[in-house]
Amino acid sequence: MNRHIDILTLGCSKNLVDTEHLMGHLQALGWHCHHDPVTPTARVAVINTCGFIGDAKEESIRTILQFVERKNKGELEQLYVMGCLSQRYADELPKELPEVDGWFGKFDFDALLRRLTPT
Repeated sequence: MNRHIDILTLGCSKNLVDTEHLMGHLQALGWHCHHDPVTPTARVAVINTCGFIGDAKEESIRTILQFVERKNKGELEQLYVMGCLSQRYADELPKELPEVDGWFGKFDFDALLRRLTPT
């Protein structure tokens, strides 16, 4: 399996810290992490979202939709969304965007890591 992953961080500085924490765990598990929102190239992506600040919430939805489009075109195999938006709208988002392979709240690092590195 290609172990490259794009990770995008949206919203507050806490999300950046969470992303760095996630990247450290993924790299320890053999993943090559890319943190470049402009030129994503990996077949797997994680978007760390904001769900409280209006502009960041809109940016999160817009970014998810862009990656869903990439997935629909066959440019992306797996798409995961984590963070505040996922947690705050846990009931609605999976119904609205079934193309996303997994939704994880802001404290669900372990569940996301298990999904990305099944034993």
